[in-house]
Amino acid sequence: MRDWNYEAFVSYGRTKEAQNSTGQVNVPNLRQALDAVPGSAGAAVCRDANAVAEGCVPINIFGPGTIMPEALKYVTAPGSLLTSVTQKLAGASVNGELWQLPAGKVGLAAGVEWRSEESSAVPDPLTQAGLNAGNATPPTYGKFQVREVFAETRVPLLKDRPYARELSLLATFRHGDYSTVGSTNSWNVGGEWSVTPDIKLRATRAQSTRAPNINELYQSPTQDFPTGLVDPCEGVTAGMTSPLAVNCMAAPGVQANMAANGGVFSLQQQDRQGISGYNAGNPDLKAEKGRSTTIGLVLTPRSIAPLSGATFTVDYFRISIADAIVATERQYALDQCYNAGNPLFCSFIKRRPAAVGNLSAGLIEYSDTAVTNSGGLGTEGVDLTAAWAGRAGPGRLSARLAYTHLRKLWTQATPGPEDQRNNDVGEVTSSQVNAPRNKAVLNAAYKWRDFGLNWTATYNGPVALDDQFLKSLEIAPGAVKIGSRTYNDFQLTYDLRRSVQFYLGLDNAFNAKPPPIISGLPGNTTGAETDASTYDPIGRRYYLGLRVTL
Repeated sequence: MRDWNYEAFVSYGRTKEAQNSTGQVNVPNLRQALDAVPGSAGAAVCRDANAVAEGCVPINIFGPGTIMPEALKYVTAPGSLLTSVTQKLAGASVNGELWQLPAGKVGLAAGVEWRSEESSAVPDPLTQAGLNAGNATPPTYGKFQVREVFAETRVPLLKDRPYARELSLLATFRHGDYSTVGSTNSWNVGGEWSVTPDIKLRATRAQSTRAPNINELYQSPTQDFPTGLVDPCEGVTAGMTSPLAVNCMAAPGVQANMAANGGVFSLQQQDRQGISGYNAGNPDLKAEKGRSTTIGLVLTPRSIAPLSGATFTVDYFRISIADAIVATERQYALDQCYNAGNPLFCSFIKRRPAAVGNLSAGLIEYSDTAVTNSGGLGTEGVDLTAAWAGRAGPGRLSARLAYTHLRKLWTQATPGPEDQRNNDVGEVTSSQVNAPRNKAVLNAAYKWRDFGLNWTATYNGPVALDDQFLKSLEIAPGAVKIGSRTYNDFQLTYDLRRSVQFYLGLDNAFNAKPPPIISGLPGNTTGAETDASTYDPIGRRYYLGLRVTL
């Protein structure tokens, strides 16, 4: 056993963070400060005697310089957020070679691991209650533990044979026992076949599992104000007998609205804009289970002089995930509740039972969303890469091009037949997925003595707005499109010495403008008016720095 390696470890980590913010308003105090009346001396005073006893100072919000410092102090609400993440780890592993085969030795690695995760996020009391001019955000706390065992092996089958320079079998297995979702199993079986020194084939079939994280399990209901929702019941009349009409009229508020509007369910603009809702976790989640297949070819034509130093790969991938953990889109929940009568999604919706003030009966008061195990999601496509490195003039040039062609990308909100799948290829969706059919990244670097120049070009192909969103507005799929975008980034480096490097960079060098995706449209990032995870909302920018290696 002298050729075997053993390892054991124990780890403990804890991160605590305290955030403080300013610029928010204490809404109850502002209400009292605005409710002012003339006092005995003629000056304004707060109307409520209890508020005066607590330090209320009237506030004048009309005109520049009219807010007194004492009034500003009274209505200001400093915010805070305390977060804590704790992780405990312990494990042991062993690796070595079992026995000799004609093609080589069989390798094995095996081990056990234990992990404990715990985290919390606690906002200040005003934020928790939604009384600082923001959304109500309650505290979140959760923890879980997991015990795992794993084994990996590599079995050489052939070596130095005609058309089989090397042929190996690879296999892995991991079993986990979670305190939250119970047992999970993951495995991977694959092979590598080097036909010649320049040609290699590879293939893998795998099952993977992912247990829900603490936020997905235990996130407390956090207030939101969704925009762009279309009520499927609007326009329904008392004489209709369709499933949609029947499901809508099952709500007492809808019936009251019809009675007040001549038998037609009608909404005012304020009814459509006043929708609230909560985003929540789900302690009953199950683990995701994914199946993947990959088949690839690697070419390294070292024997062809002009291509020496080049590597080409092509990989086909197909991935499907059952019980995928997703946050249900609100518009989808509305459509499924009233068009399909699905009670799960109807539980996310609460309508106002009676008219209040200028708000109509039957309006959607709350449209909630929660994390659930969906019917699944999947993708299929091809990855291509080409890379080269070698001498070019007085220096050295390296380049790499990575290209992805997406054939399929689908989601399915509930278990059922495949015709219920929603295809997202070529779309930007309400769940913040930007899925062009074609994407590419080109990296090139040139090094000469102490100078270096790096260039990165990122191409994101054209997409259209989510077809489900357009359908809710009775707009044809693909009618609203977003063109492709290419971003070019440059960086110049200079090595002052072996361990010290100066760098100057230029991002989005040609100032490519982001496509406008306004609030309420699929893919909008709040405050950016575009999909900030895909497109650059800032524009051309420069940076410089010094990098020291110790």
